[in-house]
Amino acid sequence: MQNKPNEKVAYWQQIQTFYDKLPLSSRMSLSVCVFSILLFFMIGLSAYQISLEESQEVLDRQMQEMASFLDRNNISDRTSIYDRHRPYDETDLFIDIVPREELQKGNSRPDYLMPYAEEAHFEKIHSSRGELKVYVLPLPDKQIQISQFIKVRRHLAKQLAFTMLIPYVLFMPFAIYGFYRLIRHHLKPLDELKQTFALRDYSDLSEIHIQRLPAEITPAIDELNHLFHRIQQAQQQQKMFIANAAHELRTPLTAIRLQTSLLTKTSKDSKAYAENLQDLEQSLKRMSHLVEQLMSLAHQDVQDKQALQSVNIVDSIRRCVGQLLASAHKKHIDIQVQIQDEQAKINVAALPAPLDTILLNLMDNAIKYNPEHGAVLLKINSDLKHVYVEIHDNGDGIDPSQYEHVVQRFVRLEKTQHQAIGSGLGLSIVQTALEQIHAEMHFQPSAWLRGLQVSLKFLRWKE
Repeated sequence: MQNKPNEKVAYWQQIQTFYDKLPLSSRMSLSVCVFSILLFFMIGLSAYQISLEESQEVLDRQMQEMASFLDRNNISDRTSIYDRHRPYDETDLFIDIVPREELQKGNSRPDYLMPYAEEAHFEKIHSSRGELKVYVLPLPDKQIQISQFIKVRRHLAKQLAFTMLIPYVLFMPFAIYGFYRLIRHHLKPLDELKQTFALRDYSDLSEIHIQRLPAEITPAIDELNHLFHRIQQAQQQQKMFIANAAHELRTPLTAIRLQTSLLTKTSKDSKAYAENLQDLEQSLKRMSHLVEQLMSLAHQDVQDKQALQSVNIVDSIRRCVGQLLASAHKKHIDIQVQIQDEQAKINVAALPAPLDTILLNLMDNAIKYNPEHGAVLLKINSDLKHVYVEIHDNGDGIDPSQYEHVVQRFVRLEKTQHQAIGSGLGLSIVQTALEQIHAEMHFQPSAWLRGLQVSLKFLRWKE
């Protein structure tokens, strides 16, 4: 017994699988066919009900007129005859004119005759002849009874309903075929789209252009073209990144190779040997810095998204300042930190590692591109929703036209290239880390130290 429900489920699953494999035009046509069949039965049922009501009304009126005619013409008493083997139709009526006293005898009257009534009325009865619709017209001395089989009325209603459905039956095959042709015509752009994808090379990321696409498909194709455009941009950026990385790595490698060659040919006691050794150390530092920056970028590109957490930004700033104090003292740079409310606990929605990366890179830039005996000022303010950090320096600053340009990878301004060792990746790393924690960065001239002001906006952590 338990296998039968499982067999039914498997059967319907097979039907669903078959339906899903059909082309869209066939599925739509099949749906139209099923809908047409259901509509046929609904119309047929409605037509039958309407025909039955109309025929009942007409035949009832006919029975009333027949009884009135018999009354007016004073037709003598009579009893109807029923032939079990004869087929009856809607034209056949049983006419009984029975004296009043015979109807009042009780059990002696046949079951198809109604008892004497007080007034004229219709009634349905079950008799030895079958189910009958009866009209009774009582008179002072007799009663006229007109009877008719109910089944003949139903048969008449079925015939009328079928007659009404004949145009539908004749028309529907042509209509379904017409629907199928229209569906195929309107879905023709999808066939073109299929051919376009089938013939398209895997490396082809150009836009897809298909004429007369359905309005439901157009947004999806627009999004696909937008995706192709983003993939092209990503591939181009990747190619540029690899080319720039190779170029940046080649420069210190070439310098190291030349300096090593010079060292092997120079006496260790000479002044040139010490200078070449110092240049070699600088090239190694530059290469080491570049590799660290590349590794940081690679880590940012592959790491998964993590839920933001509460991080005390004051503690992060103090920790980063502590790591950069040696570099600042080397150039005699004074680092000042101003906090709006030193007693308040200022927490931001962030991640510790990206936040440290942002602060270290920006403060390191402020120190590197500052002249000796300069200053770096950090200001921390907050409101109910955000925490604001400003980093001021009194270096040469950045031209406003270059603000968007400097956050791109391997971009270094010409006027600052001689001031410090750099890879052009620092601000790009900062920008990526800011996006990771939903923070913002803006540049503007510093009104305090007349150099560059970097403004950061973080989401404040809601306790």
